[in-house]
Amino acid sequence: MPNSASGFELRDHTADIALYVWGRTLEELFCAAARGLYATIGELKASKECHNMTLSLQAGDAEFLLRDFLAELHFRFETDGLVVTQFAFDRLDERELRVTTTGAEVDRDESVFDREVKAVTSHDVRITRGDGRYEVTLILDI
Repeated sequence: MPNSASGFELRDHTADIALYVWGRTLEELFCAAARGLYATIGELKASKECHNMTLSLQAGDAEFLLRDFLAELHFRFETDGLVVTQFAFDRLDERELRVTTTGAEVDRDESVFDREVKAVTSHDVRITRGDGRYEVTLILDI
């Protein structure tokens, strides 16, 4: 089990890829999951021009909130080529988040693309808490 305060690991999964994520707080968990999503795609280099965006999401529980958060980041990556590098959470609890993000368009010439993520699934997503941290495994459809 990794010892750092927050982070992620990519793990093999039948026909997909599993993203194991941990963090001491929900904020750390959500940020590590976003970094993991982008790392699944490849070594993404951002351009110099910054873009700010505010996301407001609500869900029935923390698992669907996390899935929806990653799905929104994935949508912005696919449609606008944006990769988010900083997150400032105004609110984050089990059912709602408000976050202001800073990111930039992906520099396609400088980036290395490893795989295409088709979707962030909700298959068997369960956030657990133990040993002073949150943990979750997400399945990404590739």
